[in-house]
Amino acid sequence: MQTADLAGPGMNTRYRNGCLWGLTLLLLAAMPAAWCADEEARLQEQRREFLQAQRALRTGDIRSFKRLLADLSDYPLYAYLLYDVLRARLPTASPEEVSSFLVRFGDLPRAEDLRSEWLRTLARRGRWQAFLTFYAPQTDTTLQCYQLLARIRTGSRAYLLEDARTLWLSPRSQPSQCDEAFEMLYASDLMTHELVWSRIRLAMDEGETGLARNLASRLPAGDQRWVGRWIAIYQNPARGTLDPGLEDTEIARAALLQAMRRLVKMDGNLAITRWPALRSSYGFAAAEQAEIDRLLALGAAKNNHPEAKDLLGAVHSVGIDEELFDWRLRVALKTRDWRTLLGWTEGEVPDKDPVRQSWLYWRARALEQTGNAEDASAIFHQLATERDYYAFLAADRMGIAYDLNHHPLPEDLGEWERLARMPAVQRARELYVLEMTTAAAREWQHALEGMTTYQMQIAAMIASNWGWHHRAILTMVKARSLDDLVLRFPVPYEKQLREYADLRNLDLAWVYAVTRAESAFLEDARSPAGALGLMQVMPQTGRDTARSIGLRKFSTPQLLDSGTNIPIGTAYLRQMLNRFNDNVVLATAAYNAGPGNVSNWISAQDCIEPDIWIERIPFTETRKYVQRILYYSSIYDWRLGQEVVPLRVRMAAVSPRDPNLVAGLGCTGGVVSMH
Repeated sequence: MQTADLAGPGMNTRYRNGCLWGLTLLLLAAMPAAWCADEEARLQEQRREFLQAQRALRTGDIRSFKRLLADLSDYPLYAYLLYDVLRARLPTASPEEVSSFLVRFGDLPRAEDLRSEWLRTLARRGRWQAFLTFYAPQTDTTLQCYQLLARIRTGSRAYLLEDARTLWLSPRSQPSQCDEAFEMLYASDLMTHELVWSRIRLAMDEGETGLARNLASRLPAGDQRWVGRWIAIYQNPARGTLDPGLEDTEIARAALLQAMRRLVKMDGNLAITRWPALRSSYGFAAAEQAEIDRLLALGAAKNNHPEAKDLLGAVHSVGIDEELFDWRLRVALKTRDWRTLLGWTEGEVPDKDPVRQSWLYWRARALEQTGNAEDASAIFHQLATERDYYAFLAADRMGIAYDLNHHPLPEDLGEWERLARMPAVQRARELYVLEMTTAAAREWQHALEGMTTYQMQIAAMIASNWGWHHRAILTMVKARSLDDLVLRFPVPYEKQLREYADLRNLDLAWVYAVTRAESAFLEDARSPAGALGLMQVMPQTGRDTARSIGLRKFSTPQLLDSGTNIPIGTAYLRQMLNRFNDNVVLATAAYNAGPGNVSNWISAQDCIEPDIWIERIPFTETRKYVQRILYYSSIYDWRLGQEVVPLRVRMAAVSPRDPNLVAGLGCTGGVVSMH
């Protein structure tokens, strides 16, 4: 069994050797050891000098900086130092200096940052010809407007109006730097009533009623009244959808569809009563009808509306996506309405995962429950040949071993070496080793932009070889290459994770699954919600858990270090298991959504099969999280070289909150602590 023994920057130098940038041990077997040692020593010295040069520049020690810079001309990050110098003096730089840097280091991601700042500098100076010389396509709208202005000032007006029209057709007001070009557009033959209507529709789609009203002033009086009516319907959809009395036109239908979308969010019950009359009175396209039907059904399901089942069933097949099917499942499974579920899974099977997998599994379960074991078995066997949560559940129901479908990537030493010698890849590696992970990730993404899918897979192998498992995992996803399980499910930090899993009496494969799902092994990961580190611990949870395990002098930034994050994360997992009587399903859900939510999701009276309980989790993120953790746990059993534990073993039934009912219901999940 192949395992990774690299935990991250500074944890192990075996893959840091300069001779191993892109080469395997096999390729380097004939290389002199002394040569490799000299190369590594030189590289280590350059890294130290690079950091010293950065410090010297920050502190204004220009003499030391120049001395260090001279010794780093062949170092992959040499251009970063030159960038720092030029950027600091950009307001007074000459076009020749900037041009020289962009020509020499145009492959650098920061080169485009420099170009954008330089263009703003030139615009402020009114250097319009130079602006056009340096201009390259920009995503910043202000720079795009400046480019139109530069063409006006220099008389370069070929296709100017066409480009102005493209920028003008926006759902939002554009920067004032576009005003002069737009005035020329308004005075041209390109500006038509149809074009104005096009932008009004864009603005109304985004709720920009002020812009729509301003644009309406350029239309005839009759059209202006239409825009005013649309805005009124938008602002008060309850009134606007009540016998609107509008002529059945494209604009009227657009206004009423938008009003229905808003009314569903504002008053779902009212929307349900209003839609039938509108549906029959206006010529909405089938896809438009299906869209509103879908929104009404979802709203009804989320709010436990008594018509939810009927509305869900009435949605045309074109409106059935993952979210709608998930709600059909939850509504049907709430009352174990297997016949309705069977009807909802008839016909053509969706061809997109994960809807397809869920559809097939629950169709088989419905067939099983309605007495058609033979057809159910055929579907379960079909699913069991694949690899995901539902495939593993299907295999469990048939009592057969999991088909992991592990297919290692080919060892292409030539392509490996070519990619490893790419400047962007070398820069990414140096930044990664120096623990400048944000800049390293940007360089890596820049390198991937020009790669084929096959090359991305080889690149993932390179990143994994460095110990950059987080980036290797993401690169495999980008390449849509999911079958090399060694690359996708690495086992870094094994000493620490095993130590604390043993200390807390935790299933190591489960702990690995949680860590892989939470951060993909990015030690300093930060989530938008504020969770930190490998196991994505929230600061308050970190403080409370640190106190409970006697960890003194704890501070939130320590969660970005594995030495603190793993002890706290595993302790919190243990707390969740204790709270939910060692029920892995409930503890996993609680780790993601919080124990309070999970306690509220437990039935007061029913003993619920775990696959049904998971499917009915109200939070989509948590539902997918629990499914992913269970699936990953079995993969990690295999990666750790131990017997693969079936999902059914980790998935205990969910007991009712009332402990007196557990034995009578034959529930084996145990009693849940609600404290």
